[in-house]
Amino acid sequence: DGALTMQLLKGLTGTPVLFADVRHYHADRDIWDLCNSGQHATWFAARSEDPAENLRAVHFYPEVFYFPAGGASVSFFAAPGRATFARLTRIGGRYRMHVACGGFESYDPATNEALARQSTFEWPHAFARLEVEAEEFLSTFGANHIHAVPGEHVAELRTVCHLLGIEWAGLGGAR
Repeated sequence: DGALTMQLLKGLTGTPVLFADVRHYHADRDIWDLCNSGQHATWFAARSEDPAENLRAVHFYPEVFYFPAGGASVSFFAAPGRATFARLTRIGGRYRMHVACGGFESYDPATNEALARQSTFEWPHAFARLEVEAEEFLSTFGANHIHAVPGEHVAELRTVCHLLGIEWAGLGGAR
């Protein structure tokens, strides 16, 4: 379901698609820490078409407990900007598309690090402010992974879902 979500989002936008765990909610800031052991596309580090600019914000750390064979963990903080968040899930074998509006935020280096250390620091982090109440998100979002693309694409996703017979499960302002 995740790969299909990513393919739909890439087809709509032509941009890289973020893949992440819904890892931690910072209630004091009303932000979600979206991070993933499988990494994020480094494009999100600076949102630049120039790979060198994106890679300037990327750090490599030895992989931690999750991968005992070792290797490098690609780490960065996602650049700020508007985003559309989505995920296909299934109920009774039928697809539904969860969609939320929001954006990524970045803070001063000390704050970014302090927030990331509440999870797995070595992994990439995208601090997301979703335009949906945390209670609604937690009670209705049907997956532990979420995807995002830059910009606002709710109308396009709604049209795609209608054409494909996928149930719309918009959250917050994306209802």
